[in-house]
Amino acid sequence: MKRVSRRFFLTASAAVGAWAAAPRAVAANERITAAVIGCHNQGINLAEASLRTGLFQIAALCDCDEAMFGVIRQKLAEKKDPTVELAPSCKEVKDFRRLLDDKSIEAVIIATPDHSHALLTCWALEAGKHVYIEKPLSYNVADGKAMLAAHQKHPNLTVLVGTQQRSGTHFQEARDFVRSGGLGKVAFCRAFCVHERKALEAVPDSDPPATLDYDMWLGPAPYRPFNSMRVHYNWRFFRDYGTGEMGNWGAHWLDIILWYLDLGLPKSVAGLGGQFVTKDIKEWPDTQTVLYEYPELTVLWELRLWSKKAPGIVSGAAAELCGEKGSLHITRKGWTFYPNDGEPQEHEGSEQEQAHMRNFSESIRGIAQPIAPLEEAHLCATLCHYGNIAATVNRRLEVDAESWTIRNDEEARALESRPYRKPWVLPS
Repeated sequence: MKRVSRRFFLTASAAVGAWAAAPRAVAANERITAAVIGCHNQGINLAEASLRTGLFQIAALCDCDEAMFGVIRQKLAEKKDPTVELAPSCKEVKDFRRLLDDKSIEAVIIATPDHSHALLTCWALEAGKHVYIEKPLSYNVADGKAMLAAHQKHPNLTVLVGTQQRSGTHFQEARDFVRSGGLGKVAFCRAFCVHERKALEAVPDSDPPATLDYDMWLGPAPYRPFNSMRVHYNWRFFRDYGTGEMGNWGAHWLDIILWYLDLGLPKSVAGLGGQFVTKDIKEWPDTQTVLYEYPELTVLWELRLWSKKAPGIVSGAAAELCGEKGSLHITRKGWTFYPNDGEPQEHEGSEQEQAHMRNFSESIRGIAQPIAPLEEAHLCATLCHYGNIAATVNRRLEVDAESWTIRNDEEARALESRPYRKPWVLPS
């Protein structure tokens, strides 16, 4: 099955604005000057991975909550490795627009809530910055389309999406095995996430802490009073800011299936789910099942956030591809081929985050192509969004692969986009 035609995304650059100036050529032995936007959790991991490659220097930190500057510095200092410690001269800013005005910053590493991904990516590209953007690429389908249009205007800039599994050598070996016919005809695939999430306790709204610029944190999201349980890591469980575990883990494991089989959009998506067990203040499901229909292929997504065990693993996430010659099971720790005849064939895992950062550096330098490009990440994010939409409306949705919209369902189609809160707007 071939990928859906790209012509939907291709527009005349002259019609949408001026191209960015050519970025500065980076010498092979020269570090790329980068800024980290979003200094909690994954922002810390990405800062460490980029520094460990020796290919980046972090010249600035940016977060709406200035308390996070101390957190990221402390976490990196705890590694007791001078190669990952941030220099005292590393700037700290709360407003990302100050970074975009800084000509010395060549690349931005974005690890912010989903609802801000499009805004930050589009503005960074307009400012001539290379972009590493965390998964899922977008908050909704419309945001993904806007990000594609922005990159179309600035194709000389690198955009790498944080589906770092693609940079793991064992993921690449398994891909080559599938593409070489190792499984034969593949007719069923499954991606799943099984683990326990703590229940979130309801707390009253309050004033934001003095360290947090809450209005900027909200960005384009609708205004609602500050609540301490809805920020930092917990934002992903609320519909105003995150895309649930579908965007968190589905973006990784559905991506593997799409990548291995070179799939495009499905013919239809059916889903159901809800808060069946945890029943706390989270707004996204703790149980979810989504079925993607392709010609002669079924792709299934499963989610359980209240269990410690799943087939093949104790807890975590994985993908399975089942073909006429056998089945392949893959996790971040390795992959196993289960042939119809014979013993299972096990393969060890590999490092991914530093390898992904090396690909970012090499892509900026022009000696490699992004292994997780924006267009393919938009495809995977769209599958995640359609899965969430199908589970929300609890019915089968037909997909128009030419316009990338849902057919004949106004309620579902309305969930493909959301108005931006003023004064936040995407570049025209």
